[in-house]
Amino acid sequence: METEQKEPVRSTAMMQSFWNVQRHLVRAAHQTAQENGLSLPQFHSLMTIAPRSPITQKELAVHTHLPKSTLSQSIEGLVQSEWVIRETNPNNRREVVLRLSDHGRQFVETIKRQEAGMQQRLEQVLDQIDPAVFEQMLQTHAQIAEGLKEILSPGNGGCTDD
Repeated sequence: METEQKEPVRSTAMMQSFWNVQRHLVRAAHQTAQENGLSLPQFHSLMTIAPRSPITQKELAVHTHLPKSTLSQSIEGLVQSEWVIRETNPNNRREVVLRLSDHGRQFVETIKRQEAGMQQRLEQVLDQIDPAVFEQMLQTHAQIAEGLKEILSPGNGGCTDD
């Protein structure tokens, strides 16, 4: 009887812990986006396009996991701000290709410098964790992810490309 109650408590504690960390990481991304006049989906799209430019809109959707309408609005805002250039693929007229403009590349570099500051602050937090404990945490996360991957049916829940 004791084990039956212990398992759900452990899974709940683990999920709450992950959600808490994720909430703060998303908050940091949201702050960076707001400081640069972007919505969170625009920020996510822009930072996904940057290392992959040029990228099709379909490929961007796969990488960002954003709903189609959210992604379209996000791209429209980035195009209007002249950070992204949207073109029709000359080899496939039904395909939209996205790439950073020169202005967009400069903008991404500015954001990366800001992100580097955030990453340094995160490193300061992580420096307080014993290296062996940190490595164990990463191994534990990998083990949990692999276990969840094995029990989840493919195609349900969206994120099938990780």
